[in-house]
Amino acid sequence: MRCPYCNNEMEQGLLQGMRRVAWVKRQHKVSLLPKHGEILLENNTFRDFLLQAKICKSCKKIVVDYSNKDIQEG
Repeated sequence: MRCPYCNNEMEQGLLQGMRRVAWVKRQHKVSLLPKHGEILLENNTFRDFLLQAKICKSCKKIVVDYSNKDIQEG
């Protein structure tokens, strides 16, 4: 997939989190230190989740796919 912001190729991975959020290449226990190539996002408001996500490391954008998740609309 091409990045909708800069048109560079995006990398497939997952947005995974509990108390911290990380973009990861494959699911694993999120630790205090990200693994090589991963991006750690600081935010204590997130709960435990795992979502398909593509990342553009050029312009620092993440596109999240939640089409396989049950959602509630308010």
